[in-house]
Amino acid sequence: MAHIGVIFEAYSLVIASVITFFLFAIGRFYQLNVGRETHYKWFLVPVILFLSSAVLCALEYEGIILGFVGAILLGILTIVLYNIMMRVEK
Repeated sequence: MAHIGVIFEAYSLVIASVITFFLFAIGRFYQLNVGRETHYKWFLVPVILFLSSAVLCALEYEGIILGFVGAILLGILTIVLYNIMMRVEK
């Protein structure tokens, strides 16, 4: 039987992938309405990484590296999307 910590970890990774999917939808909506390229398709990569990490965690394998890589990529993509939406020029 799975430990309660493993269940909570897998659940939190699934919730993180759902929130990341909402960022995907926000980027897509902004690109369709404003016409500026937001690279919204890249938000699906952290979703896949979070979900695969949750599955590995539920199967009691070490999948935390996938979640870490997804979190780093999500942070970078979120900053890029913010800069595009707020028109921050370099």
